[in-house]
Amino acid sequence: MNKVKLVLTFVIIIGIVVIGLYCLDMYASKSKSDKLDQINKNYGYSKGIIMRKRSYKGRSIEVKYQIGSKEYNYHGGWDHDPYSLREGDSITFRYALDAPELIITALDNDY
Repeated sequence: MNKVKLVLTFVIIIGIVVIGLYCLDMYASKSKSDKLDQINKNYGYSKGIIMRKRSYKGRSIEVKYQIGSKEYNYHGGWDHDPYSLREGDSITFRYALDAPELIITALDNDY
């Protein structure tokens, strides 16, 4: 009887974890899709400076850029780097004219 309770508890915990991960993935996909929709609606191009670029345990990038008189910092990921860009190099990006904090860099597949 205790073995059955233990197995049932384990299955329930695994089920909750799987459902949680699925919901998290759906939220991230929806958020990225909403960002792309807003950028694609009305966009401009600009350049920024790569402040940090990492590829250890995932790929992350930090870009500093200026639109008008306001400076922004972008923290995100990158998919590919055919240009072999490094920290300090300039990078082109596409941004939403209505919300300049939303950008897609040239290293993103959706660029």
